[in-house]
Amino acid sequence: MTYTEVIDRAVELMYVKHQQRWAHPSYFKFVAKFADRAERRMCTHLLRKTISAELLDVDPLDMAAFVAKQYPEAATQLLASEDVQFFISMCKQRGQKPPPFVPVFDNDFGVLLLKNVTIQSENLDAVIGQDPQRVCIQHGPVAAQYSTTVNEPVKDILDGIYHSHIDMLVERLYNGNKDSIPTVEYIGTNPVAVAVPSSVGASESDTERVYQLPAKEEQLPELDLWLQLLAGSRKSWLHALLSTPVIVQEDNRYAKNYVRRLLRPRPERTVTIQLEDNTLLITDAAGVQELTLKYNSASRSIHLTIYHITPTGVVVPFSLEYSYCPEQPVTPIHESKQRNDESARQLCVDTWVASSDHPVGFDNISDAAGAITSEFTITEDHVRAFCKSIDNQSWQYAFAKDGILLAPMEFTHVSFMRTLLRILDSTIFGVGQVNILHLYNEFKFEDGAPMLRANDQLSSISFVDGLVNLGPGKKLTVRSDVFVRGQKVGTLDSAFLSHSHYIQPSQAFKRDRQQRFKIILPSAADVTVLEAKEWFIYQDNGAERLKPNIPYEFCLDSEYRFENDDTYSSIATSGAVTTSGQSQPIAQVDFQWGVAIKNPVIEFLLRYQVASNNHMFANGGYSLVTAANSQLAQATVPDTNWDYGRESLDCNPFHLNPYVADYAELPGTITHGLWTNASTRAIVEAIAADGQPERIRAYRTEFIDKVFPKDQLTTELYHIGMRNGRMLIKGQTSKVDSGPVMDITAEIDQPRTAYVFTGQGSQEVGMGMELYEQSSAARAIWDRANTHMLNTYDIDLLDIVRNNPTEATVYFTGRAGEAIRRNYMALTKRDEDKSSLLPIIPEITAQSMSYTFRSSNGLLHATQFTQIALVALAAAIVADMRANGLVQKDFAAAGHSLGEYCALSALEGVFAIEGLLDITFYRGLIMQSAVPRDDQGGSGFGMAA
Repeated sequence: MTYTEVIDRAVELMYVKHQQRWAHPSYFKFVAKFADRAERRMCTHLLRKTISAELLDVDPLDMAAFVAKQYPEAATQLLASEDVQFFISMCKQRGQKPPPFVPVFDNDFGVLLLKNVTIQSENLDAVIGQDPQRVCIQHGPVAAQYSTTVNEPVKDILDGIYHSHIDMLVERLYNGNKDSIPTVEYIGTNPVAVAVPSSVGASESDTERVYQLPAKEEQLPELDLWLQLLAGSRKSWLHALLSTPVIVQEDNRYAKNYVRRLLRPRPERTVTIQLEDNTLLITDAAGVQELTLKYNSASRSIHLTIYHITPTGVVVPFSLEYSYCPEQPVTPIHESKQRNDESARQLCVDTWVASSDHPVGFDNISDAAGAITSEFTITEDHVRAFCKSIDNQSWQYAFAKDGILLAPMEFTHVSFMRTLLRILDSTIFGVGQVNILHLYNEFKFEDGAPMLRANDQLSSISFVDGLVNLGPGKKLTVRSDVFVRGQKVGTLDSAFLSHSHYIQPSQAFKRDRQQRFKIILPSAADVTVLEAKEWFIYQDNGAERLKPNIPYEFCLDSEYRFENDDTYSSIATSGAVTTSGQSQPIAQVDFQWGVAIKNPVIEFLLRYQVASNNHMFANGGYSLVTAANSQLAQATVPDTNWDYGRESLDCNPFHLNPYVADYAELPGTITHGLWTNASTRAIVEAIAADGQPERIRAYRTEFIDKVFPKDQLTTELYHIGMRNGRMLIKGQTSKVDSGPVMDITAEIDQPRTAYVFTGQGSQEVGMGMELYEQSSAARAIWDRANTHMLNTYDIDLLDIVRNNPTEATVYFTGRAGEAIRRNYMALTKRDEDKSSLLPIIPEITAQSMSYTFRSSNGLLHATQFTQIALVALAAAIVADMRANGLVQKDFAAAGHSLGEYCALSALEGVFAIEGLLDITFYRGLIMQSAVPRDDQGGSGFGMAA
């Protein structure tokens, strides 16, 4: 403790706050003496007056603050060991009133405790909080006269007090006659009769009470008044059930009494209480039974049944059971949470089976690592009905073009739904089905995969990728690979949270599949460190070895098992290592480990991981939602969830039944997260993809808050960057009258783009040099081009582009010059009759020591240099665009004249910049020499463009 904390606590124990006095006058001196000690510890100069003298004028409750104001360090510095001993010696000092507390557990504990007990019994007002439980009864002469049995058990002593107290009450209140004691249902406040609200219709007979609730929400009675009305005017099982605030579950855990919420007033409901049968019935306006509540007096059990109607019209009962314990009047209602959770699971299973066209196999998944296969056929009617349920009005889902009707991406979810329901019903997942909420959902199309179509038969291979405990509950992660006609079209990833339900840590697991890491090892030492790892294994086929500053890709699968929620019991990681852009592995990763908090392999790779090829706009992007299209960004949630539940095959009862939603502690029947997902994707399709659904290649949503029927939603979309020629879209869907409900990210193909390159004539001095300064990718191309031209032809290409000199001299001295001269002499052309080869530059011979290129307009405008400058510029621009993620993988390229070479250079793998320069330089020299030239390189011809 700090010095001021000790003072504050001493005042709390020694000063009687409600009487504004010290429990004993000497206690002020005790506190003041310790304050002086604290002052001497803190003070750095000679004192003329001690702080204890000033404390005489300070309110005791403010003493600690007063000391802290004089000496701020006293509020933060812990007691020195010498001062601890000083304080203890003060407490044990003879000739003073003992303090009302035990300062330390040592050999004097018994003495200190006895003195403390004596002080409390003398001055009960000084006991903290006037709490009698803090006061020990002294075994003095008065108490000792009743101790007549040697070694009497404590139970006998307490039983004697208990029964004696009862006998005393019976004698005083009933003249000792126990038969006169009245019988009550349970001990507690007697119910108070309440008047029936004017908006509620009521009728009563000897056998039943009937209440008719109004149609308008605003006319419904207040909850407590309504429940008092249902409970009746006498104590009973029903009164106990509707009045107790808590329900006792296993291990004496308390839960809020959700039955009160189940029986809340609802429009146009009729509630019938059958007195003889101990039954309560709730029916809707059509007379359909929704809920029953029955009491079995023999077993003292209460049975609550909710009747859920599936989209196919099948009635599925949801039975809950409680125990009535009137002998525990404070908590008279108990339940087996485990039993009722199992009943909730059975409700979901029965609902899913009843809603399925093929009710089979809902209990056959027990292998958490196994693949789950399924098939689903998309029909035209289903496409149209589904799109109607999400208000997607795209004509491409309503009308077939060339006999083909497209199906929205969401049919991957529809096809996966049955597999998901099987997983949720499995022994792997356990219970908690009615408390499950979507966390995120993502679908990615494979490159080149076509859109889904009506009549496609989808085949899915699904996996459970994880079941782990988080703070709010257990998280389920699933993945499904989707195939059409044997071709993989994409992957669906989803995660769910079962609120307030958990699994044993030993049953938890997590799998990270196809994790990709792109790393660069900056030095040979880093390469050595990686090669020394036991889990890094080179291929046996003599594969290349790692080198510094080369990008490598790791594709890994990891599986984790848990010892507890924060610690792994085992880790297994394996995968392949490739040179970036290659498919042949050069090494393997094989790692097995026991107890750990993190995965050493992943942690190592993260240290060397390089940024992805995403290019994020510096200004954060721009909004795609404008005044012109803002209406497309609005959506209204349907009045009910029935249509979407039926078409999506997601018939979870809490989406459809208000009683089940109340049981799950939801504000109402929440709208399917995938409805919001699909509705918003339609907005993304209309605004960001210009109504072209095939352009959406990846779509991910993360759910933030719940959505309810009739909510008004609005969506904001931003183009924030590029990746491999695709637009990166980020957005958020929000309720119009409150906060966000869902975050969105998407990858959208640009419209099919063709890059067209011009021919000669577009050159200008300084072209591309601004980009040279700004872009490392463009600069690398220019530098490679310049290095090649210098080493091969002694031409400073960058100088020509920047300064446009009128002449440039090439020297052939030294070994390098001789090689350059040979390069020039190797440039030949056929004579007019094509019978022999002639040098393109006949002036360069084996004896030439130099050669000068001249052009009165500047060398940049000389054909041979114009062409190499233009192709270098084109290659640099494309490299910069590709580095910024702007270039599509399947773009088209075209060019006119010289532009054809530029177009070829834009295609990866066709030309290296060095080869392209050789070709175009040769081409330019041929064209330059095609007509007679003067000594300044001029001719009698010109170009018309």
